[in-house]
Amino acid sequence: MERASRVQIWAGVSMLVLCVLIGVIEGVTVRSAGSWPYFTLWLAAFAIFLVGTVVSAVRRPRSTAGARLLVVAVPVLASNAVVLLSPNRGGLSLILLVLAAGTAAVHLDIRGIAAVIGWNSAVVLAAGAALGPLVAEPNRPVDLLLTTFLYALLQAASAAMLWSQRRIEESLQDLTVAHVELRSASALLAESSQAQERLRISRELHDVLGHQLTVLSVELEVAAHQVEGQGRKHVLQARAITKEVLGDVRSVVGSERHRQFDLPAALAEVAEEIPHPRVHLTVEAGLEVADERAAVVVRVVQEVATNTIRHSQADNLWIDLSGADGTIRLEARDDGWGAARIVPGHGLNGIRERVESLGGRVSLDGSSGFRVLAELPARRAVPA
Repeated sequence: MERASRVQIWAGVSMLVLCVLIGVIEGVTVRSAGSWPYFTLWLAAFAIFLVGTVVSAVRRPRSTAGARLLVVAVPVLASNAVVLLSPNRGGLSLILLVLAAGTAAVHLDIRGIAAVIGWNSAVVLAAGAALGPLVAEPNRPVDLLLTTFLYALLQAASAAMLWSQRRIEESLQDLTVAHVELRSASALLAESSQAQERLRISRELHDVLGHQLTVLSVELEVAAHQVEGQGRKHVLQARAITKEVLGDVRSVVGSERHRQFDLPAALAEVAEEIPHPRVHLTVEAGLEVADERAAVVVRVVQEVATNTIRHSQADNLWIDLSGADGTIRLEARDDGWGAARIVPGHGLNGIRERVESLGGRVSLDGSSGFRVLAELPARRAVPA
């Protein structure tokens, strides 16, 4: 995953360098053919294209259609202006239209991508037909149609490649979320099954072996009163051993009945093997959490992890679990984009409902990355 991120960064830098080179070459042509005010107008359009392209590349796709359209419209319209203001009937600046179509593929659906390609193709046609202010002579009809067709194919190929990459990333994201949910369910199911098995074994030990040892102890007590001499010594020794074994059985039964939920192991199973983001899990040593609370903590960590995978675009997720003064404190934070205005979805609402059902509280903060703080009592409150 880190290697793929580095490849994407270098690919983005290469595209940015290509855009700058195109801008330098086209800018020299525009400056030689037009006035300073005209060149300033062209330069402003090119700068807007660069900024819009960078923003659309680094910002995650927005949830609303209007926001997505706005992110795409800026580089698309700016590239259109750069092409139409060029004195070369498009020239190298037509490559910017291909990059703009790729931007559309990252943020829009199929219909939106097709609309952008169609719009850009109309701009290519207009540039070749000498509709730009500095173009004096149009291309021949055959050249005009061929250029429009070829750049439409280039736009479609660029958009198809980036759209396929987006779909692959979304599929991997869905697979990672399903993996986390499955690991969480598996950890809880395994702990529940083990708890039920421990309870069954402890009952068998108490009801069967404990009863038989008790009967044996009574029989040896009776025998001790009926045997004299050296034999009575051995009977008393056997009775003492029987009582010790009975005490050991009762001790084992008690420990198995009150064995704690292995919370660190369950959380580790949920957090491990997540390819992205990298999860840093810390559990306070010796922390004791009742079974019901432990199950809620596991579910909260699951929701936090899936929420981070789906929405934050973070590289790291830190999860810290600690306890003090009868309170369990779970803090999760990432280094993603955060959120200026938090609108809880099903995942965050599920976290709040689970914690508050046990008398706890949840606070959310999206100012620097995204942070979830959940606090809940370690034990059930005793009614007054």
